[in-house]
Amino acid sequence: MKKAESKAEKVYRDALTLSQPERDELVQLLTMQNDGMWASPKIEQSWMDECDRRVKAMDRGEMELIPADEVFRRIRERLAR
Repeated sequence: MKKAESKAEKVYRDALTLSQPERDELVQLLTMQNDGMWASPKIEQSWMDECDRRVKAMDRGEMELIPADEVFRRIRERLAR
């Protein structure tokens, strides 16, 4: 006998049909509280650790830095497709 699909499993299955920008928005909605704060201290700590890792990599010259105007130009190009 097949186990009934949970609500979470259905949401996950449905989320797989979303475009990448829609998935990104869903992740943000699921991980942030209504006041813009992280919904979980664990998530907040994970992002703080990631920020620290990126700053250290940048300081060591291990990360390619792209000027904001170039980033926005690339975004506009992608959106125009």
